[in-house]
Amino acid sequence: MTEVHRLLQAEQIAAGRAGEVPFLRLPNTSVHFGRRASRLRQLAQSHPLGDYLQFVAVIADAQQASMANMPPLTLPSPAHLARAREHRMPPLVAFSHRRDPMWCDLLRRMLRRIADDVGADQRQLVVRLEGMRDEYFEAQASKLLAGITVGLDPAHAPLIGAALQVYWAHMVAALGTQSFHPLEVGTLCPCCGSRPTASVVRVEGDASGQRYLHCALCEAEWNYVRIKCTNCETTKGIHYYGIEGASDAVKAECCDECGAYRKIFYQDKEPNLDPIADDLASLALDILVAEEHGKRLVGVNFMLIHGSDDSDDGPAHAIVSVSGAAPPG
Repeated sequence: MTEVHRLLQAEQIAAGRAGEVPFLRLPNTSVHFGRRASRLRQLAQSHPLGDYLQFVAVIADAQQASMANMPPLTLPSPAHLARAREHRMPPLVAFSHRRDPMWCDLLRRMLRRIADDVGADQRQLVVRLEGMRDEYFEAQASKLLAGITVGLDPAHAPLIGAALQVYWAHMVAALGTQSFHPLEVGTLCPCCGSRPTASVVRVEGDASGQRYLHCALCEAEWNYVRIKCTNCETTKGIHYYGIEGASDAVKAECCDECGAYRKIFYQDKEPNLDPIADDLASLALDILVAEEHGKRLVGVNFMLIHGSDDSDDGPAHAIVSVSGAAPPG
């Protein structure tokens, strides 16, 4: 594993911004999940977890198809948005938002589509979940959104999480960037208050060279200064690690102050990268950072959920439980 030395202090980067940097980037729902499916299939080629990446690509296809046929949703009122802005709170708080029951129907439509495009073992899992009652969906969703792993089924979590992503992405896109604002805690999503999966240094337009955190739930991205911990917000003791000989497009940003890490992706090194897809495909980096440097992962990826807190099962086991794919060696 190689360490990448820091180049600039956070203050230097902030002072060197040219022009107005967009604070928030919302998902383009007409293509967002379709692009993820394409990236997953690209990454799946000759990958040790190729079967699972292909499975998640089918999920992303179903997400995109569902996004194209979303029914009208009840959105927060102007008064609610104003209160959220006044108190610097996200308007669509993931764990307390009253979900429209239609998301359960959305999940079932996605499951039926997925069942038509997967193998026998995966189809059995999908069909079994499709037959569950709404109460089960709601209970599992509440655990997933609150970060509670006790009682959460890791095999069902990616499928339930996928429907929740569509539901929330649709809402944030419908509200538009003007409905959201920076929070008191810069490491949480300004739209739904969820934690990010990873960060991305973008190359497009006014965002070029700027780092954005990518929300695990609503798929929004918000600007966050570089060389700063995305967990405790310190600028001290930040180090970057990568796998020697692997792509320079992904590094683990580690913090000595809080002992955490989250991945950072560089779009100039890989223009087609997708934070969710590339996070899954770089599981080897997670294993090395944990084993060699003792850092704990704080990135959240609904497509890779651990089992109960009382379980010793790791990420590879969670993948096996869904896809039958062999864990990395």
